[in-house]
Amino acid sequence: MIRGASTQAERVSGINLPLKFYLKLIISAGLLAWVLSRVPLPSLWNAVNGCGWPWIVLSFAVVNACMLVSALKWQLLLNAQHIRLSFTRVLSFYYVGLFANNFLPSSIGGDAMRIYDAARASGKAGEAAASVVMERLLASLALAFTAAVAVMLRPDYRGNGLFLWLTGGIAVFCLAATVILFAWPFNENGPVGRWLCRLSRYKKEPQVLFGVMLLSFLFQGLLVVSNIFIFKAFGVDIPLPVHFFYIPLIMAATMLPASVNGIGIREGMYAMLYGLAGVEPATAVACSLLFWALVTVASLAGGIILAARK
Repeated sequence: MIRGASTQAERVSGINLPLKFYLKLIISAGLLAWVLSRVPLPSLWNAVNGCGWPWIVLSFAVVNACMLVSALKWQLLLNAQHIRLSFTRVLSFYYVGLFANNFLPSSIGGDAMRIYDAARASGKAGEAAASVVMERLLASLALAFTAAVAVMLRPDYRGNGLFLWLTGGIAVFCLAATVILFAWPFNENGPVGRWLCRLSRYKKEPQVLFGVMLLSFLFQGLLVVSNIFIFKAFGVDIPLPVHFFYIPLIMAATMLPASVNGIGIREGMYAMLYGLAGVEPATAVACSLLFWALVTVASLAGGIILAARK
């Protein structure tokens, strides 16, 4: 696993992008074009031109606070696998992973980069992979639970099949995977069996899982706060509960593997959901694009870290 990740990392500049990535790119471009075709471009430009930069700076700070929380979650899971790394090192690995997600979406995924970095630092590839998978699983479970609560608390959402299937599907999958991991008697026959045993090791660490779940909910809250600041930058003041209803649903929708980093899906969801709250489509799309831009800029730190290794 380490050798494969290393080979990929060294061939970033010359890698051939697979067909799946091109299809996702076409879908993202098509969705984004469709959304923008329904938004008056002068209105979009006016919204961007009139935004308040102090709020944007605050939002950017919260985006990076999300990274701190994510790194802390992962460190707890690494520790449970007896991989002891400093927080600053884990944080640097997380930024590199974010950079890979944003700029290398089809060659080296962010999770693969994190596994490679942790495995290279510890010599424990299976344990590193188990920590990343568990972190993703718990994060998805927290997101699905938050989105499901949002749907249940809003009567006007309960009849929307998209919301119900999306949040319910993620929640059922994550819960089923969790139950299987903790209840199934895995054996160590073969490499897959050994890896599953490492993953199921977390059932002996309930306090770690509980802490990671709490941090996952904190992460969701910080995402909401970041978006609140973005909307304030555009002069839009929406009641706090509305953001806590919409953002988890939007983040859940962007998990669909149909586009590149959720581009197009995210903008359409912003326009649709915040339109229900009276926000102009141009402003909602501008907020979505700004959020994506802030995350992308934050990920550049990972690119700097990656370049410094060479």
